Amino acid sequence: MAMRFMKVEVNNGASTSFWFDQWSPRGRLIDTTNGRGMINMGIKLNDTVEKAINSHRRRRHREEIFNTIEEEILTLRLRGLNHNEDVCLWKAGDNIYKADFSSKATWNLIRVEQAKVDWYKGIWFPCNTPRYSFMAWIAVQNRLPTGDRILAWNVPAPTACSLCSEPLETRNHLFYKCKYSEEVWKNLTNKLLSVHYTNDWEEIIRLLKDQKWTSTRLFLLRYVFQTTLSTIWKERNGIRHGELSNNPATLIKNVDKAVRNRISSLRSMGIRKHNKAMETWFSFR
Repeated sequence: MAMRFMKVEVNNGASTSFWFDQWSPRGRLIDTTNGRGMINMGIKLNDTVEKAINSHRRRRHREEIFNTIEEEILTLRLRGLNHNEDVCLWKAGDNIYKADFSSKATWNLIRVEQAKVDWYKGIWFPCNTPRYSFMAWIAVQNRLPTGDRILAWNVPAPTACSLCSEPLETRNHLFYKCKYSEEVWKNLTNKLLSVHYTNDWEEIIRLLKDQKWTSTRLFLLRYVFQTTLSTIWKERNGIRHGELSNNPATLIKNVDKAVRNRISSLRSMGIRKHNKAMETWFSFR
């Protein structure tokens, strides 16, 4: 796979394989000739470009591909080899090759590019906590194994909400239509959201990307959302695996502590734009 993104800039030709390296505009010659080139051209399997240029005697061929390769050898011979080392180049775009490897450029070449989703700024924002953002990213794509999704591959499995015994657990129910999870969510965000308070999933996601909020308030909303989501999901999993359930007050305390710890760590790192975050959070608690 990597060979598709490499080519060689020939200088002395000493380290470049004539058949296996991509020094020719036609790609790897071993592939172009379907492995028949060694016999037709008299160039050995392990020969380098340097050896082929210096020792190969031109032949005439019935198949045009071999005559084309003969022309490339002649062109290199007339240009002449030099004393510099051959340079491996990495593909960085359409017909663009560079001496430095870029994982970003390579990723953009191999991935199937999709249109940008409108919620990404609400999930991947500066100063987030990666494990919380990762959980939120899975949730916003509805990929968490909630009851309704489990039902699709395991019919006998219990699908009721572990927190409130609703017959069918869905993402939108768990965050935050469930009586248990809503109590946690409402306690933490009722004052923060004020008249915009909602427990509807789609509406919450819309608020996470609303740039009308101040940067401090928007950061707090996003961080509380992700921390609460991860905490609720952890509690739900614990109950499903036989652990004793905690009351909502315990989860509220844990989320509140996590938010304060994050703000403190940002302040200690000297991130000034969050200097007022602690004071703002206290005012909403």
